[in-house]
Amino acid sequence: MSNEFLRCIDGLESLSIIKEGLYKDTYRCLYKGRRSILSHYRIDNNPFNLDPKREFNLLNSIEGMILTPEPLFYDDESKISIVTEIEGEHISQLKDRQSLLSNLAKRLNSLHSYPANDFDYTFRDTLMAYGRQMEQEDEKNIFTAAIDLHDALSDEGGKNCLCHNDLHPENILVNEQIKFIDWEYASLNLPCFDLAYAMEHFEMSEDETVYFMSEYGVTAQDIDFKTIKKSQKLVRYVTFIWLLILSKYYTMNPSEMKLMTSLKIELNE
Repeated sequence: MSNEFLRCIDGLESLSIIKEGLYKDTYRCLYKGRRSILSHYRIDNNPFNLDPKREFNLLNSIEGMILTPEPLFYDDESKISIVTEIEGEHISQLKDRQSLLSNLAKRLNSLHSYPANDFDYTFRDTLMAYGRQMEQEDEKNIFTAAIDLHDALSDEGGKNCLCHNDLHPENILVNEQIKFIDWEYASLNLPCFDLAYAMEHFEMSEDETVYFMSEYGVTAQDIDFKTIKKSQKLVRYVTFIWLLILSKYYTMNPSEMKLMTSLKIELNE
């Protein structure tokens, strides 16, 4: 397949596989003299309702934030996108944790404040697509709990903004400043989801959570810990449902199996 890409994409000079995945293969490449990342999506096997054109258009629209890879090429027929490769350290490799949390909070605040008037895809759309994959009774019960919790958070006054929705440490790179990669799950969502996702994946203590939120722009006395805890539970529900879907199509690795088992026990208590 790599030779076919080289023949059909003008300016593509080299290609080496990084990862073969369930719904896309990712390559490192040289495109018009620039170090880049090529993603080839297999939409016929796309249980997570991903849309590479939606992702590419979003990257184009928010390029001015200097928060994302630069979009370079997209072909809708072949479902191939090319973006610049961001060189830098994964944020988890930084030794100054306070600086890490501060910079992450400020960048999230910038993202959540960005006007997304031309973007209408919501996280609820993603959840409903996930729900269509739930076939067993226990799976349907988990999905119902997740969508009910999402809707309850929305009803409590949550206002949607542009969210990344997948901010684990491997998707955050640091060179001169923090940048986020892999925007395929981005949507309009409650900002508390991104914040809770970061709290979960960076295993923040209560003191770190207070500091993180203060750097985001919420004073200690205004932090709604009840909403944070609900949002963290929603993160766990969504992660578990994502793993359930993954297990239907893919041979999971031991760490994924361990996480799914742990979440199943926790969420069914």
